[in-house]
Amino acid sequence: MSEEKVNCLNVAYIFKTSLGSINGSWTEGNVSTVKKITLPNGNQLPYVSGQSLKYQIRKAWLEMGLAKELSEIQQSEKTSGVNFTAGNPSLYLDDDLLGYMIASSGENRRRTAPVRGSAAIGIFPFRNDRDLGTKSKEQTGGDSGAGGNIFETEIYYNYFKVNFLIELDRIGTFHDFELHKDAKGKTAPLSIEKKRERLSNLLKALSHIWGGGKQSRILTDMSPKFLAITFQHAKAPIFLETLTVSENEELNTKAINEVLTDNQKNISHQILGVQSGVFKNNVSAEISSIQSIQKAFESALEHIKTLEF
Repeated sequence: MSEEKVNCLNVAYIFKTSLGSINGSWTEGNVSTVKKITLPNGNQLPYVSGQSLKYQIRKAWLEMGLAKELSEIQQSEKTSGVNFTAGNPSLYLDDDLLGYMIASSGENRRRTAPVRGSAAIGIFPFRNDRDLGTKSKEQTGGDSGAGGNIFETEIYYNYFKVNFLIELDRIGTFHDFELHKDAKGKTAPLSIEKKRERLSNLLKALSHIWGGGKQSRILTDMSPKFLAITFQHAKAPIFLETLTVSENEELNTKAINEVLTDNQKNISHQILGVQSGVFKNNVSAEISSIQSIQKAFESALEHIKTLEF
């Protein structure tokens, strides 16, 4: 593995939904649909948008007790406008890592997120499964015998793959065009200790990420079941089109080993993890130096303590 300076962190993983409806699309009549992408053969894959994933990361930070580290959401001046954050990346974790765009009276600035995220894309086609529900009238004095209003929700059993590319050389470092006019030329880069802390908080959030739509009745675990963390000195999402699972629910370990071998010149340090009992093949025997998911995250957090970026 190369000893050149690390400038990015690549985090790729697979999570599983036994029954899920994570990210909704348009409602069609009384049917709540999920986001889908259509393949050349006509099959449709469900997906969870990158925006939704970053929302879950921010929610995880709140659950970790980091509310004071997060920027307050401000309401747009126009009814049709979008809400925005304070845009203070020196002070706030989310403004630094997740970026922002501010367009208001007398101000127009943005920060492109150092945390680049793909959508979480389903590996298997959507099969048009639906959950049937009713809005009961029993508690409201209506005719409970006649039943309530019927509604349906698209659901799926699937494995999802996702990839995050974190530009380490941009964390805690700011350009004047990203900053409020009062902060231009006055905002120093963060200390290496603070940069490491922010990167660690991102990995901690990913280690127990959960959420999405319909969680009160379709609780979904979005945490990794296979995990690959690579510290790299070349910015490339090397696992983005690689992670696959067969119809027999076996992880494609050959493709993973091939990616790691082919990219050794760009990888400074690699950490792999798998949760036992999820995939039908013996992943631990087919990929060397693989740990449990929790151990993999712990190893990554320990490595970050020594990282210079």
